[in-house]
Amino acid sequence: MPRDDLLISLNEREFIVKALQEEELRVDGRGPFDTRPVSYRFGPKDGMCEVQLGDTRVLAVVSAKLEPPSGARGNEGTITINVEFSPMASPNFEPGRPGEQAQELALVLERAIRETGAVDVESLCVLAGRRVWHVRCDVHVLDACGNIAGAASLAADAALLSFRRPEATVSPDTQLITVHPADVREPVPLALHHLPVAITFGYFAEQDGLVIADPTVNEEMVIGSELVVVLNAHDELCAVRYGGEVAVNPSEISRCVRIASRISKDLTQDLKKAHAAWEVERDKRRVRRHYGAEAAANPDFGLPGRGDHLNPAQGRDQGGQQSPQEQERGRDEEDEKEDDGDVSNSDEDHEDEEAGDDAIEDYNHIPLGVLAPCQSDDQEEEEEEDERSSKKKNSRSEALKKTKEKAAADLEDDDILGLFDAAAKKRGEDLGGASEKKKKKGRWDNLPGDGDSLAAAIKAKVAKKQKKQKR
Repeated sequence: MPRDDLLISLNEREFIVKALQEEELRVDGRGPFDTRPVSYRFGPKDGMCEVQLGDTRVLAVVSAKLEPPSGARGNEGTITINVEFSPMASPNFEPGRPGEQAQELALVLERAIRETGAVDVESLCVLAGRRVWHVRCDVHVLDACGNIAGAASLAADAALLSFRRPEATVSPDTQLITVHPADVREPVPLALHHLPVAITFGYFAEQDGLVIADPTVNEEMVIGSELVVVLNAHDELCAVRYGGEVAVNPSEISRCVRIASRISKDLTQDLKKAHAAWEVERDKRRVRRHYGAEAAANPDFGLPGRGDHLNPAQGRDQGGQQSPQEQERGRDEEDEKEDDGDVSNSDEDHEDEEAGDDAIEDYNHIPLGVLAPCQSDDQEEEEEEDERSSKKKNSRSEALKKTKEKAAADLEDDDILGLFDAAAKKRGEDLGGASEKKKKKGRWDNLPGDGDSLAAAIKAKVAKKQKKQKR
């Protein structure tokens, strides 16, 4: 809008006008319809973005809270836009109640964003008729150096594009609403249909048809009228505002709308590229928060089959090779398997190992979107050491128990068979050449001594050997 709150000398005014009339060149070297470079700085939180258009700086912050629905539509959320001109932006801006310029700019942004349906308000409904999300976009003008409307529209679009509201769920039984924090469930982005961009044109009273786009603060003090055209990338006209004392031909307005269509597409494309770069950095920060800086720097982190979630903050090297910690852990596991193979070879042990392998395989195939909780390296090493020691103790105790049972059984069999062989040998000497068939038919009564004394001798010998085995 034309600035009457600042002063400019006659020489500067004449220089600006003559440069455009004779050379079609502006003071900063741009052409009549060239725009200044735009830079975006997102963060540090979601829904915050600072846009710098030349020397003009605007900060936009988006927030949301649950409120009862307003009006007759109980299944739609609401969105409001507030504009504040900071006193640091210009000496003529005062704190407190928004001035006339701030109210006019807020009206243009509300028409462009809210009334055109840029935000899907039905997606903001949590419980129809009771609770909906109320989205608030606060636009703060930090440096007023020309084309505040264009910078404010870009800042509002970038903040809405990067904002994420908390996920809310409703209990089907009690109808209670639970708002989940960001560390429990991933926040939900807003559903945006389009991104309206405001393009400002300035008309000079000195000559008909002398028009510039994206005027600076000095050019705003020279122009007589200003036209703000709000378009999206689909060539849809969202809002138009005209102010000033210079009469403009309708054909000039149509020409400015066509030029604004081209400029808005370029600015929207640049905004989407900057937002995509911010999303990549945001994902890296999330990975760094859960797994460490090395995992965030590795582009292959989290791919299927790597098992990165089993070893947070360590991972693999850039070339896919195993780190020294992983190699050492693998050698420990191989030694442990060899120890288990020495002490137990039964079918039950093999079944336990197969079940353990299946459990590990299922654990390795965690979905990519799920982030496992981060643990420090010391905690992981302690847990692995405790697990290995417990496995070794259990395997050794089972092997010792089985060895004792087998030794006791073999001892009893050996003692009894030895006594029977000795008795049979002695009886064979007494008979002097009796046939082997008759020896096999010998009865218990033919053994030396009676049955009670033989049983007592066997028990005494078995008890003696078991006592030695225990020692």
